[in-house]
Amino acid sequence: MSYLLKNTDKKELTEAIKSVIEGNRYLPKKISDILLNDSIGIQNSNYFIPKLTVREKEILNLIIQEFTTEEIAVKLFVSTKTVESHRSNLIQKLGVKNSAGLVRVAFEKGLI
Repeated sequence: MSYLLKNTDKKELTEAIKSVIEGNRYLPKKISDILLNDSIGIQNSNYFIPKLTVREKEILNLIIQEFTTEEIAVKLFVSTKTVESHRSNLIQKLGVKNSAGLVRVAFEKGLI
């Protein structure tokens, strides 16, 4: 079994191919570290940083600046339902319960 991430660079891809040709398994160091830490009980909360869309980043930054849903909608020329949808997606992607959690995780993971 071998595994590569979507953003694998040419050097790592070459290394992985050579490893597989030699009959070995290949995992990126980042994934190996996560698996090792998990097996010994070290939390990996900062390893996986979710991919946010440009619009989600805009909305997250406005939430952090304490804009209301209505203010965000006006500023970005979208409906309040669209803002709520993006907020919901952010909450799901970041694994939090509310806007306060969004702010906390955004700072923890360096998203802003």
